Amino acid sequence: MRKFGISIYGVSRKIRTGELSPIGAFEKICEMGAEVVELVPFGFNPVQTPELRGEFRAASARMGVPIGNYSLNANFLMLTLEQYAAEMARVKKHMETVSDMEIPTIRVDSAAFARPMSENTIEKFEEELPLIVRTYEELCDYAKPLGLTVLLENHGFHANGSERVRQILTSVRRDNFGHQLDVGNYTCVDDIPEIAVKKMIGFAKTIHMKDFYIRPANRNPGDAVEFNCENSWFRSVNGSYLRGSILAQGDIDIWDVMRTIKYSDFDGDIYLEYEGMESCEYGTKVSFANMKRIYSEV
Repeated sequence: MRKFGISIYGVSRKIRTGELSPIGAFEKICEMGAEVVELVPFGFNPVQTPELRGEFRAASARMGVPIGNYSLNANFLMLTLEQYAAEMARVKKHMETVSDMEIPTIRVDSAAFARPMSENTIEKFEEELPLIVRTYEELCDYAKPLGLTVLLENHGFHANGSERVRQILTSVRRDNFGHQLDVGNYTCVDDIPEIAVKKMIGFAKTIHMKDFYIRPANRNPGDAVEFNCENSWFRSVNGSYLRGSILAQGDIDIWDVMRTIKYSDFDGDIYLEYEGMESCEYGTKVSFANMKRIYSEV
């Protein structure tokens, strides 16, 4: 059954500044009407702070809102063997924690978000694809007895784009492996979100709803900082300028995207992931209201 949720990432700026505690942030987005919450460990770490696990479970029970996904940044590429082993061990610790918190899915990246753009070519992707596949197979095998499904998100500038993501999804032969489809992230590799969602909706286990302002490479809006997707404009792999917006106020046709989702066989959770420059509480609240309203309109 589809549920409309909010990713805690949208208010993570206030967690990192200390204006909200992790539990306070969870309660805040529940009060906005979230039916399910995604945890993203920015500004908190339940592996290093074990008491947070019980606090989140208690808050979830108190608010009557489940935690549906845990979204973890990771990097398994361009590493030494020792670095790779350490990263695998770190991610597995998070998996154990997620299982202990009774969260059913965990999103794990394969490549660093701020990977040099020169290393994001199709040739480099094809060279690294066997390692990406082996990595996800090992993660899925470890996750299986923990009761977890591992999710691949189209995130960053390397393992992104409908064709690359499809290639990974169809190469990893594990039944506890799936796709977290992020509507806005397709713009990072200059995919057209409205078309990419149509291609990839059949693979999706969960969805991030996100919107961006988009400007062509020859229309510099100023204030662009590489890889800074929170506080400024940043650039796609081909030089387009991107900036997070309140959902339905940017340049992605959210109505078209929602129509595709609504009339598909997708039956998972839809998370609002706010990434704009407005006050994060305001931006998340308005975006979430828009998400539900547009879904009902299409």
